[in-house]
Amino acid sequence: MLEELEKDYGFTYPALYKQLYKDGMLDWGELGEDWLDKVYPAIKTAPPLLLYAHDLEVMALTSVDEEMDEGLISPDPVHRFVPFALNAAGDWFAFYFNLQHGEDVPIVQVFHSANEACILAKNLQDFIFLQMLEAITDLDPRSPALIAHGNMKENCTNFLRTHVPYLTPHQAKIVEAVYDYGRLTNVALHEIVEKEMNFQWLDSSFPYQTGR
Repeated sequence: MLEELEKDYGFTYPALYKQLYKDGMLDWGELGEDWLDKVYPAIKTAPPLLLYAHDLEVMALTSVDEEMDEGLISPDPVHRFVPFALNAAGDWFAFYFNLQHGEDVPIVQVFHSANEACILAKNLQDFIFLQMLEAITDLDPRSPALIAHGNMKENCTNFLRTHVPYLTPHQAKIVEAVYDYGRLTNVALHEIVEKEMNFQWLDSSFPYQTGR
């Protein structure tokens, strides 16, 4: 399926994404209303890719195909997006091949309700690092995040264990220290991002639609 998508849409996935696919890390189980009760208990001890990320759902490859086939509203064909995750509003988290530099393919968030795409990371590895940190940033007890469902310390330990192979050793140490502490503020997060993830296009935005 992965190779079929590459052939059908004319792109090549980053090596890290292919490794995640090979390792079975892209499978969140069958999604639906009873996912939390029936599926989550079976996968929480070995969390798949970004299970505990804030407002993010990794897409099955069949869904990637459907999303790309349906396409965006009035997109400028110059932009080459390949989605791999969605948020609750249906916005894409996607590879942006226009700014590919060697093995680095930046990750963008493409907003469906606005003519805007925002660059979040220079590559998938940095994006995973960012999402793991955001997962415990300024948690709101009035709206518990999935990572706080049940034993948060245990969830953090499992999350880090299954994701270490896809981080740099330095990134893994930072996440481990943050998880040991148990929380992160937005201010501290931005300091880490500025120091560890900074690159030319980080946090820049651009319109992707024509005639709007």
